[in-house]
Amino acid sequence: MPTASRKAFAEAPISRQQHIHSNTATETVAETGSVGAAKSKSCLVTSIKSSFPVTKSNSNTKENGTAPSNTKKTKTLTPFVAAKNILHRSTAAPQIIGRETEQAAIKQFLETTVEKGRGGSMYISGNPGTGKTACLQALIKQSSAGFKSVLVNCVPLTRPGQVYAAILDSMEAKGSGADQALAELEKIVFKSKAAFLVILDEVDSLLGSRQEVLYRLFELAAHPDSRMALVGIANALDLTDRFLPRLQARNCVPVLLNFNPYQVKDIVAILQSRLDSVSKGEGESVIQKAALELCARKVAATSGDLRKALDVCRQAMEAAEIDCKRKTASKDKENGGDAPQAPKVSIMHIAKVLTKLNGSPIAQKLDALNFQQKLVLCAYVSLAGITAASSAPATGTKRQATAGGIAVSGLYTEYGTICTRLNMLAPVTRSEFLDLISMMETQGVVVVEASKSGRRGGRRIVSTTGAADDRTMRLAVDEAEVRRSLTKTAALTPIL
Repeated sequence: MPTASRKAFAEAPISRQQHIHSNTATETVAETGSVGAAKSKSCLVTSIKSSFPVTKSNSNTKENGTAPSNTKKTKTLTPFVAAKNILHRSTAAPQIIGRETEQAAIKQFLETTVEKGRGGSMYISGNPGTGKTACLQALIKQSSAGFKSVLVNCVPLTRPGQVYAAILDSMEAKGSGADQALAELEKIVFKSKAAFLVILDEVDSLLGSRQEVLYRLFELAAHPDSRMALVGIANALDLTDRFLPRLQARNCVPVLLNFNPYQVKDIVAILQSRLDSVSKGEGESVIQKAALELCARKVAATSGDLRKALDVCRQAMEAAEIDCKRKTASKDKENGGDAPQAPKVSIMHIAKVLTKLNGSPIAQKLDALNFQQKLVLCAYVSLAGITAASSAPATGTKRQATAGGIAVSGLYTEYGTICTRLNMLAPVTRSEFLDLISMMETQGVVVVEASKSGRRGGRRIVSTTGAADDRTMRLAVDEAEVRRSLTKTAALTPIL
């Protein structure tokens, strides 16, 4: 970092709040009913702004109602379309709903640390979709104190030490290499006259064999002369248990805050608040109250993830819109065309979407498999197709061709080929591969049996005990269900 720019950062007062967040994530947070925060692989300096739809009136409209020719008219959204927009994950909700206890804890932390020019640390945990990042960003925006905040998504970082450079980059400072970046960060932490806030989202991604990076960051925040307040956010509830003892020994224990899953009343209140913000209290909501409650109860019973509730409502609205168009077209043919009715989301629409999303217990079981297990199933599906094609005249059906299973040794070879094609990760060892299959057998996804025809499908795999493995594997569930589950993972789509 050049001396002049570092001096400017340290001495110049910060007159306005700046917020750093990401812009291209697969999981956009719209969890608290407050702020939709996008997570991405790059850190950009930007301000948090409200993004829920607002219909603007034309200030240049003349008294007779005609607009000047050089002024474009703003298209007014229908209540139904506006409701669909407000229920999008990335749309900021009009107000914070619920989380009073959590809000109070975060406000107190900000007031006692960064707002007073001091350092400190906090660790926020909770399941996905419970409003951790969104609630924090909403409260930062509401703060009357002027301080700079930096949000870093730790997932894209391939090495823990890269977090130092990511923080510096967000603060328009530079340092090449982890050691130099850490040295530059330390200078800013101790020489800056204005305190600043660093938010590490998905901080559990920084866990390594020794956790030195996490220890160093929390130590910097806990130093008496520090000007850096640190907030770590992660889904893992036991993250602090893994490295808290050492933090206690170094006297830098963070404030702990856990976000519990949303309850039924919270989800209903957040969804209704969003809908009311576009209806302005005029007429009935586009979603029946009973339908909202059904959605909230189902989501609260499974995960408490508000993002899922938003997705369910949006898809139900799309289904209701299709039904309405179909009914309108039918009435036009019969009556010559009446005024079209606005779509209305009923319990039936919500129930259909929930059934589609949740799927069968088998689908849930397959979706819960880790990526390595899904690669094993990809290898099975690939070999099953080859086996069926080569033996189709003799067996007649694919099910008959694979009824005896596929040799585990052949599966391991195909699995390695798929890993090479994807070029994403190295294949596991043979013993680890056998463990993956054993876990899936325990979960009821596959069946492993002794081979009835000797060594089929290639070389035998030697187990950890040194014994040759002539076993075969077959699916314990329908292959169509397996394919549907695998296609939900974008990286596996080319393989299938």
